[in-house]
Amino acid sequence: MRIFQWISALLTVIYVCIGSGYAQTYECGLDKFRCYNGDCIAGDLLCDGTPHCRDLSDETEAECTKPEILCHRYAFRCNYGACVNGDSICNGVQDCIDNSDETQPQCTKNTTNNQTERPTSRPISRPNRCTTNQITCDNGECIHKDNMCNGIQDCADGSDETSEKCRSIYCPPTAFRCSYGACINGDLRCNGVIECVDGSDEDSRCSETGWPSPLPTVRPTTETTRWPISSPTPTRGTNACRAPPQPQNGHWKLHRSQCSSGQECNVPEGMELGLGSHLVYSCNSGYKLRGPTDVSCSFEGKWLNIPVCTEIRCKALTTASIEARCTYDDEWISCESPVPPRTKAVLECQNSYRPETNLLTGQRKNVRCNANGQWEPEPMRCIPVCGTLPPDVTPTIVGGVRPNITEFPWHATMYRNIGKSKKFFCGASIIQDNLLITAAHCVYDEINRQPINARSIYILTGNIYRDYDYAHNPTLVKKNQVKHIYIVRNYLGLIGNYLWDIAILELVRPFILSTWLVPICIDTLSDRSVLEAGSYGKVAGFGRTAFGESSAILQALTVPVIPLSQCRSASQNANTEQFITNDKFCAGYTNGSSVCDGDSGGGLVFKTNRLWYLRGIVSVSLGTIQKDGTAYCDNNLYSLYTEISRHISWIQDVITKIEQNQTHILCSNESQTRCS
Repeated sequence: MRIFQWISALLTVIYVCIGSGYAQTYECGLDKFRCYNGDCIAGDLLCDGTPHCRDLSDETEAECTKPEILCHRYAFRCNYGACVNGDSICNGVQDCIDNSDETQPQCTKNTTNNQTERPTSRPISRPNRCTTNQITCDNGECIHKDNMCNGIQDCADGSDETSEKCRSIYCPPTAFRCSYGACINGDLRCNGVIECVDGSDEDSRCSETGWPSPLPTVRPTTETTRWPISSPTPTRGTNACRAPPQPQNGHWKLHRSQCSSGQECNVPEGMELGLGSHLVYSCNSGYKLRGPTDVSCSFEGKWLNIPVCTEIRCKALTTASIEARCTYDDEWISCESPVPPRTKAVLECQNSYRPETNLLTGQRKNVRCNANGQWEPEPMRCIPVCGTLPPDVTPTIVGGVRPNITEFPWHATMYRNIGKSKKFFCGASIIQDNLLITAAHCVYDEINRQPINARSIYILTGNIYRDYDYAHNPTLVKKNQVKHIYIVRNYLGLIGNYLWDIAILELVRPFILSTWLVPICIDTLSDRSVLEAGSYGKVAGFGRTAFGESSAILQALTVPVIPLSQCRSASQNANTEQFITNDKFCAGYTNGSSVCDGDSGGGLVFKTNRLWYLRGIVSVSLGTIQKDGTAYCDNNLYSLYTEISRHISWIQDVITKIEQNQTHILCSNESQTRCS
């Protein structure tokens, strides 16, 4: 039976992944099932005959009869659709939650030594004639599965409406459970018409008001049942729930389906209420629920997910990008924390930020907190000013010189935490206050073929001197740490010829932008004409100098774009033509002025309409030289840069998912992105 169990589990997991969609993935993970009450269980436990969800929702007809739930040919399908071991039929043990594995006609034959069956008054469909959408009555008749335990006798022998069949089925919270266990519409309780076969929906308590109909005792009957005066007897294996205290700043009532008045009713705190009892929560004026409105008594005798009433407030508006001036009833109030309804705010962008131009920002500088805790209209958004330099910066010259740090206010330096020290290894560019962009090979483990540990990377910005522990100017130099690494899923490093050599780094905390700390612009229109041969861009880094050592002081270089034909010709001599992939362009000199080891990941920027744009990322040198048995880049050959315009869609997808707090989707196996 191990083969059956493995195949059944596989089919169930496939259903959980496909049938449950993004909601399942978001709440519980790709191979999990989300119970109706919010709990998560393993996908292979769904519809296996045994309830694993506290609310029994993993063993319901609604879930187990979906077309994705496939039973192996050696399995037995329970009446409500679950799959159990085929050897479990008629073994005296309840394996299906509805006990249908022990109520089959052949089970009766086994206990009566194959005695002759009694004829019935109407034709009988044999068990092997019933379809998957039908159930088999005790007399062998076939009826539709939806007709079982619905309050109406559809089997000629009435076996579809008995306590034995119905006591274990799951009733929705808004339904009414008949005394013997069947489920009917909760609104049909006490409507003057008998809907349960035993009449328990129209019992004597319907003449009373204000008190709930207790959960019926579990005993088979075909006669009208008298309601007990005392608290109901809990169902098999469960405990009653005691009515909880009323919530602070709110209240609850019993659902109308369980109240004889037909309206939501009050019951005393501490009163015992049976399995399936259903409370409806609400809050006082000025408060709102945090949690579900409806709460049910679980199979374990506990109230599930009791909500709380929280004061209605609008979110804080003062942030690193927005300055808010708030008043409440004409009195000043701080907008650095949530504020009450009727608060008014006037918004301005902070220094180094500007209004987002694709919004009607002129109408959104003045906003008001409404009664629902929402700002009206939607507050303006401020985005970083990008690609600007202080006006007194003098451009660098070709050949590699020490720049003024204000010439590269977007440049970042990366360090790896090794022991007690932090060692420089690559450059990067700031693209948002919390995001950097660099080369994937800087953050990729070639041996294990996966991104390195993100938390081992530390960041400096505004530094002219390379060493992390140097006595930097704290006014200009800011420190940070990497939180997550995002690379293209298909990136393979060296064996993939450094195709897709691009990575985005999310920081532990956002930088506070200033005149000295400015993001580089990203051209979302992907204007490739800027990269025509002969165009000049500039790049900064701490790369290897002509003396063979990594530069201790930041260097800058202005380089021309080189035609690919000229680049390929140079690469043939160095046997590196395979690295000229379709997302690379070539730039540099052959006179010793070139980016080199340590410059990797740095940004090659070009000026367009008075703003600086990131067009390339330092990726690969076309040549190497040997020194003391170690290979170094040859700074007498051109270098390859990852072209940003080739990756705009991926960059935008990563940024959007991060902003929407959807990194679980971004990093899933179905995504184009790998994460660390």
